[in-house]
Amino acid sequence: MVKNGHACAVKGLSEQSIFGVEYNNPKFPKLGIEPLRLSDLLGRVSPSHFASPQRPGFHLLILFTAGSGDHFLDFRRVRCKAGTLVHARPGQVQQFVLGQKLEADILLFTSEFIFPGSSAADGAAFGTLIDDIVPEDVTDLRPDALESVVSVMSAIKRAYHKADGSKLSAAILQHLLYAMLLTIAGYYGKSDAPSMTDSHRRTFRRFRRAVDAKFAQTRIVEDYAEAIGCSAKSLRRACTMACGSSPKALIEQRLILEAKRLLAHTGLTVEAIAAELGFSEPTNFVKFFRRHGGMRPLDFRAKFPGAQSG
Repeated sequence: MVKNGHACAVKGLSEQSIFGVEYNNPKFPKLGIEPLRLSDLLGRVSPSHFASPQRPGFHLLILFTAGSGDHFLDFRRVRCKAGTLVHARPGQVQQFVLGQKLEADILLFTSEFIFPGSSAADGAAFGTLIDDIVPEDVTDLRPDALESVVSVMSAIKRAYHKADGSKLSAAILQHLLYAMLLTIAGYYGKSDAPSMTDSHRRTFRRFRRAVDAKFAQTRIVEDYAEAIGCSAKSLRRACTMACGSSPKALIEQRLILEAKRLLAHTGLTVEAIAAELGFSEPTNFVKFFRRHGGMRPLDFRAKFPGAQSG
């Protein structure tokens, strides 16, 4: 589908599902990072490629540098201007809006690229960092933060321009990416609770990955505890320490998030969405959505006229 473009091998679960976009670096196929300008990314493929919301399987760190306009992240319209920083995580639904006078520096990088050889403890700590670097996924950088982020971004672009595909150049880019994320976290990141141990942090991270993989199959806390090799009590403690919520609440939040994505960005019927999310009956899904979403599914969909009618 892509002749000269980045990564845009697109795979649809069904004709009406959200497109999944895979990472593919055209210059260095084995390198899990690419810096580029928004205009370059949009120019790589036909405009029709960006006509629908997409679900990338990699991180997009977008620093808008000029102009003003909109970007869509999940089901939110984000107002962007110079200094706006957006972090779209793997699995989130995002969409660029064409025809706007917006420019940005973008870092595309895979989760596997971030210190793949680090120790378990370091990996757990860094995993928490990358989850929390941009509050609510979007922030307008203060002047001092913007100056620091632009400086590190420039260093990454220079290193990428000089890269030769070697392990050394990859290591340099890995450390510069780490410096970028630490720079952002230094201004906006959430601090860990003092009592949060490495063990609890690892448990919480494994739980979150398990929820992403299994939220449509089970909502039973004990199933997740067994899957990640800990007791339900330990899992509840890790979740409480990490974010102040119970495992059950986090599973339900993930489920309602996916329901909202499908309602806002696809034309799947309520019945089809209920089945995809593991509900035995559509009425059970409607009750669940009303309890956690505050309205009926179709009332939520009505707020997003871009969604196809089911």
